[in-house]
Amino acid sequence: TAFVILTIALVFVIRFVAGLFWGHEPQTLHSPLAQGDLTVGGVVLGMADVTIILVTGVLTFGLFQFFKRTKLGLAMQASSQNQMAAYIVGVPVRRINSTIWALSGAVSTIAGVLYASKGAIDPNIGLLGIKAFAAAVIGGFGSLPGALLGGILIGVVEPIAARYLPSGFSQMSPYIIMLAVLVTRPNGLFAQIYAKKV
Repeated sequence: TAFVILTIALVFVIRFVAGLFWGHEPQTLHSPLAQGDLTVGGVVLGMADVTIILVTGVLTFGLFQFFKRTKLGLAMQASSQNQMAAYIVGVPVRRINSTIWALSGAVSTIAGVLYASKGAIDPNIGLLGIKAFAAAVIGGFGSLPGALLGGILIGVVEPIAARYLPSGFSQMSPYIIMLAVLVTRPNGLFAQIYAKKV
């Protein structure tokens, strides 16, 4: 958790420094992914949205299988949960942590490209990381499907709150849900504890 908070703090610092060089105004991009629309059952979806849904599904499934079925994925889980215990049983924690950062960077790059396909890069995009943290807490740390469902829950609740509740509640809703989950289920809605040999 301390690393997550430190990362969020670094986001604010990096965003400010980047703004000094490139400005704080949104930059419009023309993405090759945003080409045309797809109509499914009377519902019109932009190709960028379809691409985002498909890539997110593939990434989620692939990462879930990676963490569940591969030795490296199990070692990453062990290292993230208890580095000292993982080191004692022979997991190369330092190398595993470097691999985790590389994997995180790759996934973040894909997410950034998908976000940019919507047409603009906002300097405040880093603030989405705080919502992602809330989604992970709601779903349960260590549960990839839980984090995905937590993100979907936030994505559904925010527009409903913006429509039916006073101004400002839509921005607060993810953290209200997170607080409620922490009070009632501190490990998250879908947290599961496994004991596996790495």
